[in-house]
Amino acid sequence: MSTPGMVLNLAKKEAFSTAKNAVNWFIKEGIEFYIEKEAASYLDQQKRGATYRQLREKADYIIVFGGDGTFLHTSHHFIGSGVPLLGINIGQLGFLTDIETEELEKALQMVNQKKYKIEHRMMIKAEHFRNGEKIESNYALNDYVVNRSPDSRMVKIKLYINDELVNRFRSDGLIISTPTGSTAYSLSAGGPIINPRQVRAILITPICPHNLHMRPMVISGSEKICIEIEGDSGSIFGTADGHDNSELMNGDKIYIEAADREISIIKLPDRTFYTILKEKMNLA
Repeated sequence: MSTPGMVLNLAKKEAFSTAKNAVNWFIKEGIEFYIEKEAASYLDQQKRGATYRQLREKADYIIVFGGDGTFLHTSHHFIGSGVPLLGINIGQLGFLTDIETEELEKALQMVNQKKYKIEHRMMIKAEHFRNGEKIESNYALNDYVVNRSPDSRMVKIKLYINDELVNRFRSDGLIISTPTGSTAYSLSAGGPIINPRQVRAILITPICPHNLHMRPMVISGSEKICIEIEGDSGSIFGTADGHDNSELMNGDKIYIEAADREISIIKLPDRTFYTILKEKMNLA
C-alpha cells in the first residue's frame, strides 16, 4: 500500500474535521500514514508527526487540506522530489485543490487502488540581479509578480525575450505565469486560460498597463525573459507564488525561465481540466 502524508492549513477549522475523517479511514483500512508535525499535535496523532524532510523521505504522496494558497505553500517543500500532491479543497475556487470535501473517501479509495494519474507541472525560476550580482533566486508553480505598493507610482519596465528588447512600458506591475497559474492572478488581470496538462508555455500579463499596445503574451516554455526596472517609482516588489517578497530597485533585472524542476500532482481520471474549469468558473 502507498503511504500518505498529510499537510493542513492550521487556520481553517474545516481542514481539521476533514483531515480527521481521513485519519479514521486510514486507521480502518490499516494504512500507515504521517502528518506534518505541527498539525499532528492538533489531531492528537503525535506519534505520526513528521517534518517536511521526513515527509519527503517516508511518504509516497501528500494530501493537502486547504485552499490553493495552502497547496502552493506546500508544493515548495516538494519541488523536484517526485512526491505527488493531492489537494482537498477547503477554500474558494480550488483549481489546485480540486477534490471537494464530500469526495474525500472516494478519492482516498481511488488513490489506494492506484486509479489515478500523475501530472508533472512546469515551474518557473526567477533570479534577481542587482549591479550584476545575483541576490535572490525563487521557484514558482503559479507565477512571479512584479507589483507596486499602493502609494507608489507606475512601474517602468523594459521587457526582454531571448535578450531582445520587446517592449518598454509603464504599468502597475507584470505577471509572469506558468499554465498552472493561468487561472490565478493572470486571469484576473486579463490573461488567457491555458491547459497546463497539454501546453508548456510562459504567460506574460501586464497589470493595468498605461501603454495601450502592451497586451498579454504567450511564449514558448523554452524562451527566456528579462525584466528590467527603470527609474525610481517608490516601493516595488517581486513575489514568487505570493510569498518570498524582495524589494526591487532602479536598474534591477529579473531573469525568468522554465525551471529544471517540476511539481507532481495526483489527478483522478474523472477530473479533466475542462471539467474543473467548468465547475470552478460556474459555466454550467
